[in-house]
Amino acid sequence: MKIKRYLVSDMQEAYMAIRKELGPEAVIISTRRVRQPGWRGLFRPPKLEVVAAVEAKPASIEVKGGRLEEEIAEIKKSLEKLVSANRGTGGPLGHYRQLMLAQDMGEELVEELLTGLDEALKPEVMGEAILARLAQHLSAPKAPKGPEGKIRVLVGPTGVGKTTTLAKLAAKFSLYRRQQVGLITLDTYRIGAVEQLRTYADIMGLPLEVAMTPQELKGAVNKLGHCDVILIDTAGRPPDNRAQLAEIAGFLAAIRPVEVYLVLSGTTRSKDLLKAVEGYRHLELDYFIFTKLDETTCPGVIARMVQATGIPVAYITTGQNVPDDLEEADPYSLAQLIWKAVTANGSGSTPA
Repeated sequence: MKIKRYLVSDMQEAYMAIRKELGPEAVIISTRRVRQPGWRGLFRPPKLEVVAAVEAKPASIEVKGGRLEEEIAEIKKSLEKLVSANRGTGGPLGHYRQLMLAQDMGEELVEELLTGLDEALKPEVMGEAILARLAQHLSAPKAPKGPEGKIRVLVGPTGVGKTTTLAKLAAKFSLYRRQQVGLITLDTYRIGAVEQLRTYADIMGLPLEVAMTPQELKGAVNKLGHCDVILIDTAGRPPDNRAQLAEIAGFLAAIRPVEVYLVLSGTTRSKDLLKAVEGYRHLELDYFIFTKLDETTCPGVIARMVQATGIPVAYITTGQNVPDDLEEADPYSLAQLIWKAVTANGSGSTPA
């Protein structure tokens, strides 16, 4: 067994160092607050001493015949089931486990966040460790396709707020970043959709093009080629309507490479969100945008979606105001938002 001591400022720093040096299998043995040696330590804030350990991997042994290997695998499987069952009852681990499951974060993710944590840790220290793990989980990188952010397409089911979100993005890039922004809409099906986006475009002084065919879309993109960013709005489509989704795919094929953002409502349960991802996946999704987080008490579902799909979150929206109520999904800030909801109805401490 390899044991190492870390002297850090907080649990987030400790977790990052432990994961980097000892790996994800490491277990925290103990934590305590200690003062630095000498007279200077009297005037400095105490440090957090964290001791972690990891089992040394034994050399592999070649076993002829599978009798022994099958028995070991069966014992391991039984122990894992026993540990999983016991985690749900009592103690800080069980307490946090139930709170996270109530947030629709899913069994698999919750187990990842709790594995290796010492039951003897104080609840607030354990909370900081889980928060750090959650932030790391939400920080999955995504490689851009072609010129980063040149053409961004918003897709998603009906009623999730794609057009309003697109207007917020347009304001962010044009008013705050001083970039040239062009708008294109493919949503000629919904009554008033073009007029709604045209109103936003007129207020911000941005060019707007309407395309009804892939060829018209290609021409619109060429016309707006001088812009730094081109934002494209699409009609809301049910995830199980293959014909309508194939139509969107035909439009995108005419202008790739693009970045595709799947816009989903944070008020939707995970089962339906996963169904939406499955339906839209063939569009080569790059990022999530979650809307209506001001209308939900269960943002933990976002973490479950990242864990289940490997797709990172680019933005979240927290209201209808344009250009406000749009935030970039910084992993640590998003983890804090989720953790605040996790502990809101429990007695656990929410890390600052």
